[in-house]
Amino acid sequence: MTWYDRLFERLRSFNALVVDGLLAAVCTVIGVAMSYGQDIHDDRGLIEHGFREPSPWMVLTALVACAPIAVRRRWPLPALVVSGLGVLVHILIGWPEGGLPLAVLLLTYTVGSRCQPRPAVGGLVFVAAVLVVLGLADSPGLDAVGVLGVIAQFAAAWAIGVAFRNRRAATDAKLREADERAESARQSAARALAEERLRIAQELHDIVAHSMSVIAVQAGVGAHVLDDRPEQARAALDAISATPRGTLTELRRLLGVLRGDDGARSSAPAPALSDLPRLVDDVRSAGVPVELHVEGVTDCVHAGVELSAYRVVQEALTNVIKHAGSPTRVDVRVRHEPGRLAVEVIDDGRGLSATRSSNGAAGPPADGTGHGLIGMRERVELWGGELSVGPAPGGGYRVQALLPYGEAE
Repeated sequence: MTWYDRLFERLRSFNALVVDGLLAAVCTVIGVAMSYGQDIHDDRGLIEHGFREPSPWMVLTALVACAPIAVRRRWPLPALVVSGLGVLVHILIGWPEGGLPLAVLLLTYTVGSRCQPRPAVGGLVFVAAVLVVLGLADSPGLDAVGVLGVIAQFAAAWAIGVAFRNRRAATDAKLREADERAESARQSAARALAEERLRIAQELHDIVAHSMSVIAVQAGVGAHVLDDRPEQARAALDAISATPRGTLTELRRLLGVLRGDDGARSSAPAPALSDLPRLVDDVRSAGVPVELHVEGVTDCVHAGVELSAYRVVQEALTNVIKHAGSPTRVDVRVRHEPGRLAVEVIDDGRGLSATRSSNGAAGPPADGTGHGLIGMRERVELWGGELSVGPAPGGGYRVQALLPYGEAE
């Protein structure tokens, strides 16, 4: 920052009205003093030397010429007009202009620095005309060159004001641009934080909801057959014991990501399509007949797409366990189509809406507004895919996701 910039900022820190009021008072005193002591031309062009007797009209017109400086920032053009008229009347009643043109010069600068060019030019022309009259009245022998010199002084004051206005506008534009960039960065950070929170919430929902659903079903089966079929009850307890292990592994992976850990503590891979057989086996152990069909093989699927596909299947099977009643068949189909991955889960159970109407359970509604279904839809749309959820044509329920492959890692 240059010395001028520091001085300008320091002056701007003061109250503008107080500063301009003091400036107006100083200009008034200087103008009156110079009018008293300036030589005067008589009617014959001779010069009178020395001081004249003070006149209230002289002081009043000097005050009219300088007082508008106090409001120059708020009403620059009216202040210039009033000041010019005050100087003109001051001369017409027989007093020399003294230092009063300095006030008009300052106001001309203010007009240039604060007004749009069109009204500023009009005010400048008015002031120039007034000054020509003043010059001719004070110096009858003033030639055209002198008149042009007077006009040039005020044109220069206006041009300096315009230059300062442009400089201030450029500085303000840079500040606005910096503020906009900062606000954009803040909003981007807030969006990234919200998206990360949503992703974590979806991960927790998918991991815990599936595991708890399997455990709940197995616990119910074990309690039901505990007395009559102890072997089946033991199998249910074994499934309950095994199910949380995979869940704990995924939770450790998620917590490792949240902590920013590296090494072995966060090295567990995210679930992928290759983990679907284990997921299907877990659901089968809960007593749900599930068949997995994989058509086509490709290695160009993005890891994030594989994770989204896995979570869609996991959430769909969780809903089957919770809401489909007792389906006789559940088909999970994964097809590698040109440019995209198609995932479909179909069951022949009662479906979500039927379950709600029959037992009043608070499961997700059939229109896809449950939290789990919202999570599925957001995962699919994240990759530019499509999700359709609803009753299957032959009865039951169907979840279908179409996911573009994305870029392979």
